[in-house]
Amino acid sequence: MRLRRTGTVSADARVRHYDELDEETQVVVRELAGRPRTAPETDDLDDGDVVKFTDYYQVRAR
Repeated sequence: MRLRRTGTVSADARVRHYDELDEETQVVVRELAGRPRTAPETDDLDDGDVVKFTDYYQVRAR
């Protein structure tokens, strides 16, 4: 999966707050936020989800 910073969040998007995620997923979000890298998918996030971390990031599955 990848994270892509997004300035807009659609009304139907599932928004997950960083502190709601399990510890393993938090580590992945910290590593991917703002970096053009990929990581294995997690059970906690699905394609199209938005994570509120330091900014809003949209999840993209490979």
